[in-house]
Amino acid sequence: MTEAAFLRETIAVPIDRSIFGLDEERSAEEPDRPYWVDLPMDGEPVRVSQSAVRVMSTVESHDATVTIEVRRGPQLDAAPGFELLGQWHYRTVGGEIGLYNIDGPLFSFTLNPKSEYTLRVWRKGGDTATEKHAALVGNVYPIEGLEEYMIELSGVSSTD
Repeated sequence: MTEAAFLRETIAVPIDRSIFGLDEERSAEEPDRPYWVDLPMDGEPVRVSQSAVRVMSTVESHDATVTIEVRRGPQLDAAPGFELLGQWHYRTVGGEIGLYNIDGPLFSFTLNPKSEYTLRVWRKGGDTATEKHAALVGNVYPIEGLEEYMIELSGVSSTD
């Protein structure tokens, strides 16, 4: 039996420069840490550091659908057609998280402060997006429907 998510939100994300990400608000008293846009742009589809995640699309500019799901219990099974890009430990500081594109925040949500989650990211359409994008550039605007992403944060535990 799978526990229901306590947050599930689907957002249309305008992707520019092939990236979007998650990042947490910072307080003046905490040590410096990289912002999501500062994480390496080395071709890895997902990069994770404390409270920041950078996701790299397979195409430079388009609108993608991103679903964020937060749950306390068991992880999701892979959705049909989605490939798992990876699984990581994700640590929060204050817990105020935002989904960002290059222009700024698109959606905000709260996680438990000073906690560790399991982060998993899936993508659908990445294998065909480049070819489809090339056929649509200059003919269709906005370009949408090339990729879908699912971001899951689950199994919270305190790091105190």
